[in-house]
Amino acid sequence: MNEKAWFIVLAVLVLQFNPFSVMVAAEAKGIKVVATISAMASIIGPVLSTNDNLTVLLPSNVEPHSFTLDPVTVKSALEADILVSSGHIGWEKAIEDQIKSAGKAVFDPVEDLDSLVLYESPSGGVNLHGYWLDPENVKMIATEFSRLASAMNPTASGEYERNLRKYVSEIDALKSFSSNSVKGRGVYGSNVVIGFFEEQYVVKSFGMNVVGVLAGDEEEVGISPQKLEEIRRGLLNGTINYLVVSDIALELPLNEYIKNLSHETGSEVIYVRTLDVTGVYDFRALYLYNLGNVVGSNHPSEEDHYLLAPDVYLVVIAVSVALNMMLLYILFRKVR
Repeated sequence: MNEKAWFIVLAVLVLQFNPFSVMVAAEAKGIKVVATISAMASIIGPVLSTNDNLTVLLPSNVEPHSFTLDPVTVKSALEADILVSSGHIGWEKAIEDQIKSAGKAVFDPVEDLDSLVLYESPSGGVNLHGYWLDPENVKMIATEFSRLASAMNPTASGEYERNLRKYVSEIDALKSFSSNSVKGRGVYGSNVVIGFFEEQYVVKSFGMNVVGVLAGDEEEVGISPQKLEEIRRGLLNGTINYLVVSDIALELPLNEYIKNLSHETGSEVIYVRTLDVTGVYDFRALYLYNLGNVVGSNHPSEEDHYLLAPDVYLVVIAVSVALNMMLLYILFRKVR
């Protein structure tokens, strides 16, 4: 089984083996949480109690910046007890205003947290795209959300606190693990060109240096011929080591630049995800997925488009079944 498979197996172990989720199921009513984008759901998902309900407004496989609000989305948002927003897209701000007008709670880390780690964008100014991919920001956001949820649902405060402690501890362990991994594989300190702005937070969390962005600037999401030629020369002479491209970048016209640069220079492209691992709202899984692609010796091609190899699926299914059987046995013994 390849290295990437082991990363995915580790993710399954981290995500599923949590006895508290089975044995501490409170009978109190949960809260309804609505996240604007799946990235925010991935941050707060592991903190939620077993009785809470989590909904994501942005449909899967839709580029967040091109999304347009519709009445169904607004209605779904208004049903929330608390809306969690990344606060960096126009339609999110419109939803926030409507939720506040309805007297509901809104948690927007950009507005509500003063100590978020916000990088300077490669094209200038503060980069609000992707701050949810920095592990320290994730811990900060999860901690504040736990406090808000506990105030809203006091009967589940103990569960929120336990979930948060476990979550923060495992993020710290993953950071230490990733540091050793990227240094051991010689990736640490590499110079990279990213596709879109979100990737900056991915690569910096793994110790790589951003020396350019193919998206150009936020106003024109394009790149000048001069800058493109500069990147091409850097890839050819080795001053730029990798191209790092996200699921967001692949939805933009700059995808053609990426294909051409990789073909002309023979450069390796590392594909990462910036919103979620499909169907799993947990930052730990997202972090492990990206780490596996960064340190993996055989990075997936664009045609793979984030599909896992069949052997990985089989291992994940086997581990999942085993753990669920174990947890059911524990629950059965406790009930008896």
